[in-house]
Amino acid sequence: MRMQQCPHCGAENSIKRTKCYQCQRELGAPAAQPEEAPPVADSRWGALEMSRRAQQRPLRPGSQPVSTPAAGVPAAARAPGPPPQAGSPFGKLRAGLRRERRARGYVPARRRSLLYVRRMTAFFRQFQSLSKAGFPIAQACRELERAAPAQLRGVAREMRLEAEAGKPISTVLERYPGLFYPWHLGLVRAAEAAGTLPEAFDQIAHAYEVEWETRTALLWRITFYGCFGIPMILLSLPGILLMTLPIPKDGWTIPTVIQALQHLLLTVSLPIGAGLIGLVVLWQILGAMAWFLALQQRIVVRLPVIGAISRATAMERYLATFGLLLQAGVPIADSAELAALAAGNAYLTPRLLRVVGELREGVPLTQALMVTGALDEDTMHLMATGEVSGALPEMLSRAATILRQETDQKRRMALRVAGILMGVLWLVGAGALVLFGVRTYFDFVFRIVDWFTQ
Repeated sequence: MRMQQCPHCGAENSIKRTKCYQCQRELGAPAAQPEEAPPVADSRWGALEMSRRAQQRPLRPGSQPVSTPAAGVPAAARAPGPPPQAGSPFGKLRAGLRRERRARGYVPARRRSLLYVRRMTAFFRQFQSLSKAGFPIAQACRELERAAPAQLRGVAREMRLEAEAGKPISTVLERYPGLFYPWHLGLVRAAEAAGTLPEAFDQIAHAYEVEWETRTALLWRITFYGCFGIPMILLSLPGILLMTLPIPKDGWTIPTVIQALQHLLLTVSLPIGAGLIGLVVLWQILGAMAWFLALQQRIVVRLPVIGAISRATAMERYLATFGLLLQAGVPIADSAELAALAAGNAYLTPRLLRVVGELREGVPLTQALMVTGALDEDTMHLMATGEVSGALPEMLSRAATILRQETDQKRRMALRVAGILMGVLWLVGAGALVLFGVRTYFDFVFRIVDWFTQ
């Protein structure tokens, strides 16, 4: 039998006793027994098998799990740690985001009409106002069932039912991939984990307002020039081309002029008009495909001016979501993953997701983001200062605010320049047509004079 010595009187006692049998004083804690050396794995598969057995072996009551590193096995070959538990909120969040990323990528399922953009702007702005005023999510959804656009009241009802059942409302967004963009789903899930739903709704509503303003300004100009300028050119083109035709021997008569105009209208103007309409229809069809939108984002982000605006818009969403998650206490690697999915850009999101693995290995955030080339130098300086001073969430939010202000100014300036360029192109085209018509007219007059002299 194992014995222990009393520290007061030196009497030998059984190791199971708590008081000395001779002096009746409290005995000290039992001496710690030396632990056996952990077994050493002789190969990578041995390390994996030992890790699997350690996870399957039940623990004794009151004992703590002990990790047994595999000696002689490099760190990259050791068995990875257990994944996040399925019941934890971050485990469910990351699993759902991975399924979403594999299923739909980072772009919308299709491009929506302006009416859809207007409805979604009102929906999310109302949601943001109610949640910011302190309404619980279930009560805010109940208010939206009466005040939201008629097409979205069913969605608000489902959100209310999920909120009353204690479930996240992002599950409802996931059911409607045709209504909500993938980055909306990622942003709302991140806000649910961080407890910052009003800020997420404000960011989504602002993005819809920007999309509405941009598309409305461009569509008005395109409609004006498309409905008035192009038909006028196509209708005047047969009259100009008629003057280039050779004069008949008997001269021009009203029936021959009408017949020639009809021929030119059917062979020149009508094919051009049909080709332009076909291009518009093809653009709409391609705009309903996710791969085309992803390709469009990859091309647009490389353009000189528009690419800078698109890049800044995506990075503003990234930094704002990143800052909100860090303020809520979410680990930096998980925050980086959720923020990358909230960026919603097919070109930048895969690059930002590569940063997550480096952050898990202990690489500083500024150093990991510098390799991607997604942020400008000033923003990187702000982030570096935040890392050194311990105020990284505040610096990320400040950088996102600066990017939003700069993006709004650049976007408005780009819209003005685009309107001026469209007007200049229209004047150039119309002027070239007028000069061609004047030249053709005088040439036609000279040919008429020669025909009369003959």
